[in-house]
Amino acid sequence: MTTTTNGVNPLPFPVRFYSPTSPVADYRGRTLASILTWPDSRLESSHDYIQNLFPLPERSPINPSAPVIDERTFTTFRSSPEFQNQLRSALRRMLSFYGFEMVATANNSDDNRSNGANGFHVQPAKNFPSASRNWLTRFDHNHLRITRIIRSCRVLGLEMEALAFHAALGRVAEQKNGVLSPKTLMFWRRAAERPLYLAPEDEEDEGRGKDWLYRFEEGKGED
Repeated sequence: MTTTTNGVNPLPFPVRFYSPTSPVADYRGRTLASILTWPDSRLESSHDYIQNLFPLPERSPINPSAPVIDERTFTTFRSSPEFQNQLRSALRRMLSFYGFEMVATANNSDDNRSNGANGFHVQPAKNFPSASRNWLTRFDHNHLRITRIIRSCRVLGLEMEALAFHAALGRVAEQKNGVLSPKTLMFWRRAAERPLYLAPEDEEDEGRGKDWLYRFEEGKGED
């Protein structure tokens, strides 16, 4: 998804796709703005847009040509409120698809922190009873999508929002005890809690050339 022009190294595809000023379309001609207007039925039936909305540092074994987060993408998103707002719009759309809504909390009280994150709270929306039928079951392809969303948002700088989403999922799992599989819950927990250099599917630290994520985590410990 990248090409060179006059010997100049291009911006990574996720940066160009999410650009607030000059966004590009994917290979199917779909832009971020167009995808966010899709009805829920199309979000459910289409399977190759989610990698564009929520890229990962790991290459997809199912779609090796899907975009990945490299260090330049990581730095761009984390240093730009505009890019984070774009990503937050994508997250809000997918939350709505799953029957949730995200609201900003007024303070950093203990109650708010227990809900998943300082500054954001995710809760069931009015459409939850109908929307949750897409995924609130023992096995569903949306479970993998949710793992991807949580991890991608954390890597790209929406840590609080990702943790708020995970906390909301945890409350639903507790209320619907036994509906979601332990393996699904394990992967969601790993996506939310592991160091960023460690993918949810890794049973041990496999490295995979993500030195910049190691450096980032080491830097957090020095703050």
